[in-house]
Amino acid sequence: MKEYFDFLRRGKFRIPICNDCNTKIWPPSNTCKNCYSKKIRMSKLDPRGRLIEYSESFIDKNKNLGLVEISGIRIIGIINEGNMNHGSLVKLTRCGLDNNNSPYYEFSFA
Repeated sequence: MKEYFDFLRRGKFRIPICNDCNTKIWPPSNTCKNCYSKKIRMSKLDPRGRLIEYSESFIDKNKNLGLVEISGIRIIGIINEGNMNHGSLVKLTRCGLDNNNSPYYEFSFA
């Protein structure tokens, strides 16, 4: 999904949505998982969501990681300092591609 990665390279979070049935396609794909259409548009979502689960990583630098639900999709990302509780409101504050061209997402508490 070239368009998805092009947006991430620019620090913008967009997801594919099917033009035929309006299904959010997550993880990103060139084909709708619901109706198999290839007519897809890239759409901006509300950056606010809820923290579903969290943990701490000790690989490289210590980081808080969380599973966040935004507009019906779930994303794993880095959670910046704050009160880590299930259901806490968070906001996607940064995203992009790292040195290995792997996507990353960072959240702060709302």
